[in-house]
Amino acid sequence: MKILKILAYVVAALVGLTIFGKVRQKMALNAPAKTAAKAEAETKNPKDPGLSPAGFFLLSRDDAANPRVTIITDPNCPSHEAMRARELEASLQAAGIPTETKQGIGFQFTDPDDMARVQKYASVITNPLVLVRGWAKCNPLPQEIIDQYHSGL
Repeated sequence: MKILKILAYVVAALVGLTIFGKVRQKMALNAPAKTAAKAEAETKNPKDPGLSPAGFFLLSRDDAANPRVTIITDPNCPSHEAMRARELEASLQAAGIPTETKQGIGFQFTDPDDMARVQKYASVITNPLVLVRGWAKCNPLPQEIIDQYHSGL
């Protein structure tokens, strides 16, 4: 009789631990989504729209009307980055997207929030830098640029 009691306690403990484990598993699956959504809502800044679906960040609202994709590169440079920029330009032109190349860009930020946004996303810049209607990305793939261009942002 004593063995049956012990066996019943063991079975009850296993059932209890299994249920407890399943509940914790469900909670863990839902927690990251809730945490990520909550963190995004808390850090949402009206001046920082975040990254676009193609991974571009807002660099300058002033360039929103530019119908061309701007590729920042040194013309006639034999470097790997300059060759990559020429490849991007050829791919975009083949896709029917108007492009232009520039040697550099200059912006003046009067709002500290704009400066903080740019520093947040462009802390490490790798060439070529590509601008699509004021949204920028370092060394993007041609499809990312095409997606950004067609997104209308």
